[in-house]
Amino acid sequence: MLPCFRVPRERQSRAVEFRFPRAETEEGFYLENGGLVLEHLITSFDGKYSPFRIFSKRELYKATNEYCVNGILHEDFKHSLYRGTLDGREICVKKFLATSSRIHKTWCINEVAVVSQLSKHKNVLKLLGCCLETEIPTLVYEFARNGSLSDHILDGRRRLSWKSRLSVASEAAHAVAYLHNVTPDLIVHRDINSRNILLDGNFVPKLFEFGFSVPIPMGEKHVDAEVVGDVGFIAPESLNSGRYTEKSDVYSFGSVLLEILTGKSARNMVPEWNCRGESSISNAKSGNWTERERNTESYLKGDLAGEGDKKQQMECAEIAVRCLKMNADERPTMIEVSRSLREIRRLGSKAPQHNVKHLS
Repeated sequence: MLPCFRVPRERQSRAVEFRFPRAETEEGFYLENGGLVLEHLITSFDGKYSPFRIFSKRELYKATNEYCVNGILHEDFKHSLYRGTLDGREICVKKFLATSSRIHKTWCINEVAVVSQLSKHKNVLKLLGCCLETEIPTLVYEFARNGSLSDHILDGRRRLSWKSRLSVASEAAHAVAYLHNVTPDLIVHRDINSRNILLDGNFVPKLFEFGFSVPIPMGEKHVDAEVVGDVGFIAPESLNSGRYTEKSDVYSFGSVLLEILTGKSARNMVPEWNCRGESSISNAKSGNWTERERNTESYLKGDLAGEGDKKQQMECAEIAVRCLKMNADERPTMIEVSRSLREIRRLGSKAPQHNVKHLS
């Protein structure tokens, strides 16, 4: 188990907001972003060296070809992901938008603190370092050559074989279980979905996006926080009250498993959630959760995607049904999910083959 160097959330936010006046220069940004503190936090693991690098703004500007638009891998309301090359190695650069607010800085530093504790797990996207000379730190990750899981399970033209999908599900579940157990205070991811599971060159899954992650204080069973995430992946208790537990992540993972099994978006599973073809949190809050739970089993068993071992698929469908229970107490833990998927995979006839099938 890795040691915990996470600063309590109240101390994190106080440090970000209180240490220095608002900076306007690269040197000021470096100081405000807590350069020395972050360096100590990430490079000192109980006296052992952790390969975390502080990049210069100039290095990343050159690595991304001046943040060329053609190098954008993904973008949303708060950041863009760029493909880059540095020292002969492909990298992924997470650059926050110029319009990002200071709350995004809190998310960014929180992400660094959480990911640093997961760096040894093969199914977590490895954080290589960051640049502290920008208003919000720019993060540098290992490059995931095959993009997001959603690219390969929702795109009908390129779909992973069943063995690959089962392998991805099993290893991703192990990463979430590891997150829940690596520190004394259980950490909840809060934004698990198929877009936030990336695939490397060998189709090994890498859990990503830890900015929304929150710890559940020792001795407590839940934490109350702002509702975040994608409709279809947010647990009902979190959506309605902002209450998060480890079982909230279990629900989210169940939706990922739903997509892996059916090749269809979890967001669109329940028609009542859709308003003119789009899902929203407000629609989801008023959606029929009981109907979703009741329909999940028949939906899965009647709509399993593609060829493959049907017995394995049905066993995985049963796990998904349990994960998507409306009552959180009826859901398994991620350790139980991980063990079950690993056992289903082990009993298969051969090791998984990571091939992509291009469908016409």
